[in-house]
Amino acid sequence: MQRVCRHRILRWGLAVVFLMPFGLGAWAVGAFHAQGQTPPQRPPKTTAVASAGTDVGADGGKNTTTVDYYGDLMTQRKGDTVLYLVNRVVFHHNGTYIQCDSAKRYDDYRIECFGNVLINKDSTYIYGDWASYDGHTDLAAIHSPLLKLVNGEATMWVFNHMDFNTRTNVGTYNEGAVIFQRDNRMESDRGIFNGDSSTITFVGHVALRNDNYRIRTDSVSYDLDNEVVTFLSKAYIWDKERDFLTAERGSYVRATETYHFTRDAYAMTEEQEFWADTMDYESAERRVVLRRRIQVLDTAQRMVGLGDYGFYNDSLKNGLLTDSPAVILYEDAAASDPAATEDTMATEPVERRPDSVFARADTILFESYPPGRSKPRPVKAAGDSLAKTVADSITMQGVDSVRIDSVQVDSVRVDSVRVDSVRVDSLPAPKRDSLERIIRGRHNVKLWRRDVQGVADSLTAYSVDSMASFFGRPLVWNESSQLAADRIDVYSRDGELDYAEFIGSPFLTQQAEGADTLFNQASGRLLQAWFRDNEMQRTIMTGNVRNYYYMGDDSLPPDKFAVISCANLTIDFEDQEPVNLNWGGQSDWTIYPIDKIPAGQSQRLPGFSWEPERKPKGRYDITRRGVRPSMRRVAEGYAQPEFPIEERFGTVYKALLEGRTWRDRTELLDEGRVGELQGYDLLY
Repeated sequence: MQRVCRHRILRWGLAVVFLMPFGLGAWAVGAFHAQGQTPPQRPPKTTAVASAGTDVGADGGKNTTTVDYYGDLMTQRKGDTVLYLVNRVVFHHNGTYIQCDSAKRYDDYRIECFGNVLINKDSTYIYGDWASYDGHTDLAAIHSPLLKLVNGEATMWVFNHMDFNTRTNVGTYNEGAVIFQRDNRMESDRGIFNGDSSTITFVGHVALRNDNYRIRTDSVSYDLDNEVVTFLSKAYIWDKERDFLTAERGSYVRATETYHFTRDAYAMTEEQEFWADTMDYESAERRVVLRRRIQVLDTAQRMVGLGDYGFYNDSLKNGLLTDSPAVILYEDAAASDPAATEDTMATEPVERRPDSVFARADTILFESYPPGRSKPRPVKAAGDSLAKTVADSITMQGVDSVRIDSVQVDSVRVDSVRVDSVRVDSLPAPKRDSLERIIRGRHNVKLWRRDVQGVADSLTAYSVDSMASFFGRPLVWNESSQLAADRIDVYSRDGELDYAEFIGSPFLTQQAEGADTLFNQASGRLLQAWFRDNEMQRTIMTGNVRNYYYMGDDSLPPDKFAVISCANLTIDFEDQEPVNLNWGGQSDWTIYPIDKIPAGQSQRLPGFSWEPERKPKGRYDITRRGVRPSMRRVAEGYAQPEFPIEERFGTVYKALLEGRTWRDRTELLDEGRVGELQGYDLLY
């Protein structure tokens, strides 16, 4: 009994201390009864009617009840409408509870709360030092040097002030906040918290980070439940400190580690750059799906890919381009120009480099293999096969030779044998990369380079030996020469044509100098060609060779026509014009004056074709898409996000704790107060 009396004395003493600053004669509930008085009567509940002045909430809804309240001690000054509440104070409105140490109730809708303020609606808890609430607008203004908002596993620290709408469950802040959720760290100058959707919209200086990314932007929405970031403005992203991404709009889903970009997307890895209108980027596998206005710049393969749909899987090192795709293959500027600097390499457009090859197909595929796996067997060096062919022709059959510009006969049959020296240039050693790469073009293949053009049904290019194979009776043009075969294999070295094999009914056609309707022609079973400075220097045709050739003085129309049959034929070129004919084995050839060609002598070999209309005229015959310059240097210069608000929070948090005027609160809603509120509500 003595302990109970002491508790009551202390309780009433605290009430007196609280009420004295308001100038009150502190009357307890018991005192009211002792003096024959009653405590302040609870105003009756009202239902607002629109015609009688309905109260309208902040978002246009209608308030139909006043703010419910309870306090262990409630009193008011004589003649004053303000109600003072002390000890275990709690208010309820719109499904939201506000509890505090003490409060002032000005009327049915307006209250002011002091000390250990806690606002709770559903799973949202807000902690502050004091708050005001207006039931007309449903708006609570909470104040504290550091406000704390807890929603599930997320904790948000807000500086100084926050407004919270109890009906919409939306809070706003304007003086900075930092949010912690597991490994997620987020901060912004301003923001909007929505408790119903468990989202926060960040505005102003916005920085986010976790174990997967670091993000800098000025407007994002974050889904606390699903850990989804939605980008509302241009975002700069450093993914796992290895890749850089940026876009105007998009989202990131933590569960799948996938970025979904929907406007002006760009991604940069160590070896690739990607552009697209929309992009899905799976971070864990570096798997990219691209749509509309695609560009892929692959520095490892020295390739630019273009199209309207594509994907690339970095873990498998394979990809695809389709929907009007094209590729541009180029050599590093430094490889072709030792004096090239990094600046010139960075600024020189890839599409303007003289060594750039433009190619298109209905579908273009990219594949990569471990060393030794890109081809079924090692490809025999073409130089070896050539050396054997030439040696056989010399030692077994013999070689006939004629210097074209020295022939001065009207009609002559030659059976003499003479051996000329034959120089065989070595082929490039196969290039080895950490991976062997293959590019395949499927259907309607076209390619263009300033010095060589081609069409084919399909194309396969190998990095292991810098070889490209054309299929489907392809045609290749080199200056004034057109070459056809069932299959064509082309080898390059240091970005320049080096060697080619024309397999299966090869046919060489060349427009005769000074005569638009006359054509030099050669056919056989195999054609080998060597190039220097991207110009044809020598060809060797083997297997039942037939050759028609027009001769004449420089800059004059042809005046002679040669008809040749032999086992093999070697032609040397200077400035794209034949200057030496060397033939081997049993040969039969005749030279006619141009005006004395017999009527029965055809000037077209079987299988002749001349199709300049199929020849790509320029890079815009391949694709009209523009090529974006590399953004690598620009992207590498972007500043990564900083977290000044988080640093400020750490300083303020520590100072407040050490000052012992503030504490980091974790208490939940007092169910006892809620019970008292509900019981008091039933009484009045």
